[in-house]
Amino acid sequence: MYSSLKDRLEGCVYTVFTPFNEQDEVDYEALEKYLVHLYRTGARKFYVMAYNSRYSQLTNEEILGLNEFCIRLLKTLDQDNLVVVADPIHCSTKVSTEFSLHAKDCGADLISLIVREKYFSDEQIIDHFAQVGSASSFPILVHEMPFLSGFDGTQMHWPVSLFKKLPMVPEIVALKEDAKDFDITCQALDLEPRIRVIIAGKKSSLIQYQEHGAKSYLNGISMLDAKIGERFWQAWVDKDQDTLQYIIDEFEAPFFDVCVAKYGWHRTNKALLQAAGFMHRRDRMPLMHLNDEEYEDVENLYAEIKNKIAEF
Repeated sequence: MYSSLKDRLEGCVYTVFTPFNEQDEVDYEALEKYLVHLYRTGARKFYVMAYNSRYSQLTNEEILGLNEFCIRLLKTLDQDNLVVVADPIHCSTKVSTEFSLHAKDCGADLISLIVREKYFSDEQIIDHFAQVGSASSFPILVHEMPFLSGFDGTQMHWPVSLFKKLPMVPEIVALKEDAKDFDITCQALDLEPRIRVIIAGKKSSLIQYQEHGAKSYLNGISMLDAKIGERFWQAWVDKDQDTLQYIIDEFEAPFFDVCVAKYGWHRTNKALLQAAGFMHRRDRMPLMHLNDEEYEDVENLYAEIKNKIAEF
């Protein structure tokens, strides 16, 4: 039913970062500037998502507004742009359904559903997805995140049994794999080709899944310029290992090994986008953005790689 949609998810998927202005409101002017830049440099698959898009800092009404803005803008730029938006990080099945229907009405292509309620059983999770899918008749991208056990509160990865049950829900067409664990990611990749698996994490880690059938990944350093992501994917398809390694060594490694390792992914990504002139690094508390001294490290890193990107 959704095979063509699944095929369109092949390659690099670009996450959307939410900027805030000096009044602590969503900076839609900066957001539009950034999305237009990604589109003009080659991005065609966009993902407004739980953490990169700062849903934990937004009210449900703000999330609806953000989702609608991104859908309208990206579909105006190109009706063929593929747009994924998401439901709130913590909410009921009823609210997830409302967000799914809203995404559908606004013209999105998929709804990303994340379950942060405590895990008790596979049936609990499958019933959630099935109810949203049945009520909205809209394709679903499952955002896989480790659960908290409902029995002892410990963090736990998804059981293999749960992966195997996902195809039971016809509306599920994709999975954002976020375990960052080799064995679990390979188990998720067993869902291909029925369900497209989008792998998160560094490009250097992604390489190990090439022989396991990986066909989609999140952008990472390509947040600066979509041509990096598009060139990386073409090299992946062509099995051009030299180009793959060049991108990893020259663009990704300095960013992750120097800045992300020191300050964490979520604070560093917006700092890098500020250094590149797209948006301010500020976030709403309790997520603290990098201070001026920390930000200098990111500025220096960007100064080292920006000319390489321009010439790439």
